[in-house]
Amino acid sequence: LAVVRLLRATAAPVYAPLQGPWTIGALVQAGGSALARRAMDVPVADVTGTAAMRKLWLHSLATAQAARAIAHDAGVLDPEEAYLLGLLHDLPQWLHLLSLRQTGAPPEGTLGDWLRHWQLPTALCARLLAAHSNADEHDAPAATKPLLENAALLAELAGFDPPHGIPAAERLMQLEGVDRAQWIAAQRLRRDVEHTLAAIGLDLALPEPDQGLGSAEFVPALDCLSAQPLPGTPDVVLSLLGCTRWTSYHSILTAGTAAALRHLGFDRACYVTWCRDSGRIAIRTKTDLSNRRVHAREALPNSAETASLLAALDCERPVLLRRDRDRSGILQHFAMDEAMAVPINRTFGTPAFLLLDRTLSARPIDLPSESESATMLGMTLTLLNENLLLKRRQQRAAKFAVTDPLTRLFNRRQGVQTLDQELARSVRSDRSLTVLMLDLDDFKKINDTYGHLRGDVALRTTADVLRKTLRKSDTICRYGGEEFLVVLPETAAEDASILAARLFVAIEAAGADIGLPTTASIGLASARPSDSVETLLARADHALYASKSLGRNRFSVDVEPD
Repeated sequence: LAVVRLLRATAAPVYAPLQGPWTIGALVQAGGSALARRAMDVPVADVTGTAAMRKLWLHSLATAQAARAIAHDAGVLDPEEAYLLGLLHDLPQWLHLLSLRQTGAPPEGTLGDWLRHWQLPTALCARLLAAHSNADEHDAPAATKPLLENAALLAELAGFDPPHGIPAAERLMQLEGVDRAQWIAAQRLRRDVEHTLAAIGLDLALPEPDQGLGSAEFVPALDCLSAQPLPGTPDVVLSLLGCTRWTSYHSILTAGTAAALRHLGFDRACYVTWCRDSGRIAIRTKTDLSNRRVHAREALPNSAETASLLAALDCERPVLLRRDRDRSGILQHFAMDEAMAVPINRTFGTPAFLLLDRTLSARPIDLPSESESATMLGMTLTLLNENLLLKRRQQRAAKFAVTDPLTRLFNRRQGVQTLDQELARSVRSDRSLTVLMLDLDDFKKINDTYGHLRGDVALRTTADVLRKTLRKSDTICRYGGEEFLVVLPETAAEDASILAARLFVAIEAAGADIGLPTTASIGLASARPSDSVETLLARADHALYASKSLGRNRFSVDVEPD
């Protein structure tokens, strides 16, 4: 039963299909050891009335070991894949026995129906169906059916009879065809099974437990497929409080899905967003104890799932989604039988949900008792998302307050404030500070001739040249309409002069590239100990007008002579 659950978890359509051979080792490698441990996490249960299940379990184990031995000797199939097929060979009897135990009636549907419902790998299903069908299965190797039949016969010859064996007449016919080699193989198989059980502390010599299924008193909540439940706790909120310091939505969502597993006892948590216009969901992140990557990131809910998701958004409470065997949907996409959908960001343009399920451990979801903790988790994630959204809006507002929207440079206020700080720093450290005042030549003529939109292009192009040419430690701002201020900390006038020459040449070349006669005049001033922001800017502006009066497209320097 644990193998079936592990197969479902690793073969879900949301993941990329795995290639064979299908072995228990391959399943553990694909899903991870944590996923395998969760599949084996079953509670200790009273064995009263479980004699039939114990017999079937022993028959399955013996069939698996016999299948591996036969495959190893014959070389017709991978021995470990044969072992897995042997374990699953008794699935029809398991379905019958569990259905009688839980509902008192035989199971609905055929083995093929259940295999399709569980969405087990196609190649594996073909082998299992071939073993239980009289017709030839084209998708399965011809050796599969006789191998499993011989393995099941050896298990029975070894004394491991299933609870509902074959009719006595058919059994006698089979026994008549058994040769000495098969009897010897059966005895060897029994010793191997006894050795396997002894290694985990089980003894076949112990008396059988209660033999009567009908006379046993069952606990209604006992489910042979169930694992130990983990109660919800307010710790789920405490585990997320640290997210208030995080700066990405992905970190918050990862912590939220992990908290659903750690504190609420779910096997898998998926964060999905729902586009109401297209009706599709998009998978953003998942946590399922494995490192498998999501392959198919979009799915379309069916009509029942859509109605449930809308109800969850309206009432801001979790809803329980149950899979409809006859219709596709998001649960089929995830290979889930049922899932709790927890609404998140319900007021956003694109709402989201946490999909929580326990398909791996096959524990039912009790919506009345578990919805409170799940609601707490959903509301906490919503508040964290809203808090991060508010922070980013504040950051954008602060950035826009100091940024020129056209050129994406600092505005005049921020440039002058930075100059004031750098001037004070240069006085304290006795280091050089130089400023450049740059003005585009005849900019009004460009606007009048080519239009204001082309004038904006000239301004943006000049800003790009400044960004590419200057250092990250330099400050560039749009000082006026077509005027720019450049603050060069720890830069002497000689070095700034070389930079100024590169700038007016680069601006003219960039203007030619965009088909505009763009040139610039530059004024350079180096800070003196007695300078203030106003006097330093006034001297740079004086140098700028000197460049203008000398014919433009050049730079001039206002420095104190040696």
